[in-house]
Amino acid sequence: MTAYAKAIIAAVLFALGLAVGWVTQGWRADARIASQRVDHAKVLADIATATEKTQRAVRQYEKAANAAITAADQSATERIAKNVEETDRLRACVAAGTCGVRIVTRYVREPRSAGAADSSASTVGDAALELDREAASRVLDLRESIKLDAEKLDYLQRYAGTCWRARVEAVK
Repeated sequence: MTAYAKAIIAAVLFALGLAVGWVTQGWRADARIASQRVDHAKVLADIATATEKTQRAVRQYEKAANAAITAADQSATERIAKNVEETDRLRACVAAGTCGVRIVTRYVREPRSAGAADSSASTVGDAALELDREAASRVLDLRESIKLDAEKLDYLQRYAGTCWRARVEAVK
């Protein structure tokens, strides 16, 4: 064999070796990629399961919170309506003159002399002031406003508590 033929055979064998190495590395790379795809699919499935579980918890939280808020809203609305009804009844009674509004006061009389150390010299007394219709109406307006504000505060406190409890339950 001539040196030229030996060089060609060596080149062909070298090329064959490169081709076999190339194919073998391709198979290994395909196996790695397939393994990574399987691992990736498992991770995606785990993420999907966790997302679905979280979505169910959020929906459950929303349902519980909405139910509690609806109940609190209905209760507060009923109490406000009763307070308005009572105030309207009292206004009608005052307007008709069948009842009145009195303010009970307490007062302490000061001792007559500035140097008196005797505590029995001052007395405590009670008195009730009868108000005219206009003043009584203003007192009833004030009463209604105070009761309405108290109901609003109570409602908001229960709303906040309900939201907090529902969030705690959803986290569990």
